[in-house]
Formats: sequence, C-alpha cells, structure tokens
Amino acid sequence: MRAVNLIPADQQRGAGGAAGRSAGGAYLLLGALALLVVMAGAAVQSGKSVDEKKSELARVTQQATEAEANAQSLQSYTKFSSVRTKRVDTVSQLAASRFDWAHSLREVARVLPTNAWLTALTGTTSPTVSVGGGSSSLRGALSVPAIQIEGCTTSQASVAKMMARLRLIDGVQRVSLEDSTKAAKVAGAAAGAGAASGGSADCRGGSSHFPLFKIVVFYEQPAAPVPVTGGTTQTAAATGTASSTTPAASSASTTPSTTTPAASGGVTP
Repeated sequence: MRAVNLIPADQQRGAGGAAGRSAGGAYLLLGALALLVVMAGAAVQSGKSVDEKKSELARVTQQATEAEANAQSLQSYTKFSSVRTKRVDTVSQLAASRFDWAHSLREVARVLPTNAWLTALTGTTSPTVSVGGGSSSLRGALSVPAIQIEGCTTSQASVAKMMARLRLIDGVQRVSLEDSTKAAKVAGAAAGAGAASGGSADCRGGSSHFPLFKIVVFYEQPAAPVPVTGGTTQTAAATGTASSTTPAASSASTTPSTTTPAASGGVTP
C-alpha cells in the first residue's frame, strides 16, 4: 500500500499554523517591541543622567555664590593688607637709599683742623639741587651726594692737610679743591679799613697770609631702590629731588662766630 499525506498543501511547510499563515510577521512584532523597550530604557537612563547633572550644576553654582559673597566681605581686608605691604616696602627703600647727613656732618667736624674756620657749608644729594643760590663749578662733576666747604686757614700747606683729612671721612670717594687764594698785599691803613668795613664777608680779615679755600667733598652713591612687590618700582630720595642739609637747620650756609686769624694762627692740624 502507498502512504498518503492528508495535510493540506498550504500547511505542510510551517511548524505551526499561525506561523505559517503570518509568514514571519510575529517575529517582526517581537523585534519592534524589543527595540521599543531598549529605547525606553535609554531614555530613562539619559533623563536620570541629565537630572544628576542639573543637580550638580545647581550645587556648584550655590557654592560659587557663597564663595563670591565671602570674597566680597574680605575684600576690604585684602586691600588694607596690600596697601600696608606697599607702604612698608616704600619706607624701607627710602630708608635704605637716603643719605645720612648727621653722620657726615659729624665726620666733617671730627676731621676739621683747629686752624681752619668756615664761612659756608652746603650739602646736596645731587648737582641739580640748588640751596640758597650757591653754585660750584666742580659740584656737577659727579651726580652723588656732596658737601661744599668754604672758609679760611693759616697757609696753603694747611689747605692740603685739611684735604687729606677730609678723605678719611666714611664713604668719601673724592675731595676736590676748587679754589685757594690769598688776598693781595695792601697798606696797613687800607687793610685795617677793609677789615672794618667788609671783614664779615671775607674770613681772611684783610690779611694776605691766610688763603680763602673752596672744597667739594664727594660721597659714594647711596643704595639704589629695589622693585616693590606687585610689579611696581619706587624711586628713592637720591634721584635729584632729594633734600639738602647744612650744619644749622638745613640752611644754605652757616656763619660761625667771629674768630680772628690771630686767635687760631700757628696751630697745625
């Protein structure tokens, strides 16, 4: 006998009737559902990440606002500290670069011979500084602090000895003689009249033996200013507008008490 297949021909290929009739549509539907599930999960995850970023941004913004408020409250202290630092640096630089006139004048008084009497002493920190209209042709040789000395002594040899003693002063780099002259010899009566009428203007007192000298003592340049913290540089008092000083209350010159040559003559340094 021969076997006969009684299943209809349109149903013989598929394993089930539904799959055979839909021709794979069920699989497409399941794939679409799976894709939707994946997309929904990705959307949920992205939304969660965005919410976390927004929360972190809000927290950082709040911290920045609080920090800025604290900085504003402390700004006055910061400004005060900066101003204080700059002022301390400026004062320190000016103190380091100023010229010690008190010590210099003490040194001049210490080395000055007893047979010399002065009519003027002028101290300046720069040749551009003018005090009382006094001028010297040698003062402009060096742009450093200097003292101009004018007076009389008993002889030209005493002038040389006084210059040698002035070189012993602390910080002196040069001692220059501008002039040292004696008065012309005149008759006794005329000399007495000249001494009586204009003796105060000439320390020689009408004598032709005592020379009238002008000496300039040059000192070393004070320490230069250093840059101030913060990128600025302060100028020191040694730049030409520095103060000038004289033996008595910073006047241009000083005139000692009247001393006749005879009172100090014959005394060697």
